[in-house]
Amino acid sequence: MDIEFHRNVSDVLSTVQKNLPDPSVGFQNSSLGSNVYNALEKFFSNTQAPVCGSIILVLSKRYPNDANISGFVAKIRSHHSILHVMTSASPSGGSQPKSMYSVASKTNGMGAFETDYYFPGIISSFPLYDYRYPVYAATVQVSGSGTKTLPDFHSPVSDIYWIAITYQDHLPINSFQNLTLRWTSPEDSESWSVNLQFDVAEMDGGNFEGSYSDFSAVNYSMTLAYNYSGQDVEALQIRIYSQT
Repeated sequence: MDIEFHRNVSDVLSTVQKNLPDPSVGFQNSSLGSNVYNALEKFFSNTQAPVCGSIILVLSKRYPNDANISGFVAKIRSHHSILHVMTSASPSGGSQPKSMYSVASKTNGMGAFETDYYFPGIISSFPLYDYRYPVYAATVQVSGSGTKTLPDFHSPVSDIYWIAITYQDHLPINSFQNLTLRWTSPEDSESWSVNLQFDVAEMDGGNFEGSYSDFSAVNYSMTLAYNYSGQDVEALQIRIYSQT
């Protein structure tokens, strides 16, 4: 299928509505992997529309089978682009569930794992609309319980920002308990906490959470306090986005 490029939202909606998913032309074998990397290659190689600086959102129902992502990461970075991905908690096939999450991590994007039912709601919380300009990106690995010092956040202007976190790189949420992101400057100190019982279990059960916060135009020291059951290594994405 050829990629179609449009300049207004109404044309995009029309194209999507005319090409809704059709099971009869889908993969007939769960062992076959997603062709998402081929689609990305095709997108970046097109001659119809400029793609430098693109913000890409992939909605994934099937995992890729390719674990070698270095070439795709280099391609996205060379175009100064960001890849976000939302992956179904009930995939239709494929063998590499963390592959696209890793691509998102290495291009300063977000990688959400969600039940299909909650895709529309989570999309509205993704950094795609008002708050889509990344001003801070940290990807860290943690295990057990402890505190980790993160890179400082140099807030460019005094404003409201959107903080987004993924706290596991897989589903189900079987080890995350809680975390607290704290930012401190000579002027103030604030924090944001996510708790399994009160924030995750009562909502969608996915791995993505976001919150608004005020920041002054100063340098902030950043720390992450975390609590996971067991000693498995978990990969986290911590991002801050601006609306300007």
